[in-house]
Amino acid sequence: MRRRDRPTGDTALTVDEATAIADHAEAGRLDMEDPEVRRLVGEANRVLVRAGVWGVDETPRQRRRRRVLAVGASVLVLSWLAGLFLPLLIRLTD
Repeated sequence: MRRRDRPTGDTALTVDEATAIADHAEAGRLDMEDPEVRRLVGEANRVLVRAGVWGVDETPRQRRRRRVLAVGASVLVLSWLAGLFLPLLIRLTD
């Protein structure tokens, strides 16, 4: 991960927080002379761009559901392949 892509400090902004910060910065309500505020506004803009390109981050429940679905599909495909090829292998070894 490149240094500028890493979240700095202990801030992990949600999309709602990033939207609010970007709106305040655009309206001129934030002191852009302060380097910490500039960093936070930049991070908020990065979060919004990532959310626009890749979508909103998944929740742990969504990740778990996707993982269970992938494992289930893999088991289904592997059992189908075993049912297809094991009888052939058994017949060839007899």
